[in-house]
Amino acid sequence: MSAPPKDIDKPATHADEQPAIASTTAHDGKPIHPNGSEGWLPAADLLDESVSPTHTGPILRPPSIDSSTSSVPKNTLNRGASVNRTASVSKRSVFTNADGNPIAGSAFIGGAAMTGPNAKAEPDESLHHRAASADALLSEKQQAKIQKIEAKDSKRLSKIIKTEGKVEKQALGVAIRELSELQTVQKAAIKLESQAHTAHARALAALQKAEAAFHAARTKYETAQAQLQAETETLNSSRNNAREATEHMQEKSQEVDGLRTMFGVDEREREVKLVELTPKKSKHAWKW
Repeated sequence: MSAPPKDIDKPATHADEQPAIASTTAHDGKPIHPNGSEGWLPAADLLDESVSPTHTGPILRPPSIDSSTSSVPKNTLNRGASVNRTASVSKRSVFTNADGNPIAGSAFIGGAAMTGPNAKAEPDESLHHRAASADALLSEKQQAKIQKIEAKDSKRLSKIIKTEGKVEKQALGVAIRELSELQTVQKAAIKLESQAHTAHARALAALQKAEAAFHAARTKYETAQAQLQAETETLNSSRNNAREATEHMQEKSQEVDGLRTMFGVDEREREVKLVELTPKKSKHAWKW
């Protein structure tokens, strides 16, 4: 008995999990398939119209959550269009950044499509049971024909795998070239940072110099202002003293003027009094 066939284009169904062979021969003596097909290949069940396959590989499966959320066509080669599929691709990425988030990098960031960790289909025991049941009903010639087809497909897949290796090598070269370009950008950014740091240091030194000059000028200004205020107070005090001295002189002048007037009157009155007190002389005798 040969190995189970690999290229069976049929989805896994619940009814096929426990296959049973009710009868292996028909009324005319010909071998029949356990599912009712009279051909030498297993019959393919019709797909549900509401379920669309995700790819045209050996096994058709219902679309997963990751693939259903992507609206980008598979034949789109635009690098910018792959941003919409970051959510589905990043979940399969084995690399993470410093924050723990998956790296959304180039096409091979999650491994090769043919030999990567997600290249194989999910195992389905019902398919193995169905393949074994079908092999039991096939002749050696039919099995050899199927094995020949499988060998041809394996050869084609080997060629695809080798081509993918070359493409992955090219993708690695592109990534390395992008890394070199990023290094150029990094060098330019560091150069700009150095220039900005130098300009910042100069501006800081100029600010400190201007601040020192400002403090010196403010000190000089405040000193001159205080001196002016002191001189103003001195001037006001001197003016008040001069005005008070003038007022005192006016009062004293009034006093002196009054005293002079009073002295003149007193002198006159004294002379009159003295004349009255002095006796008059006559030729013959004194007269009172």
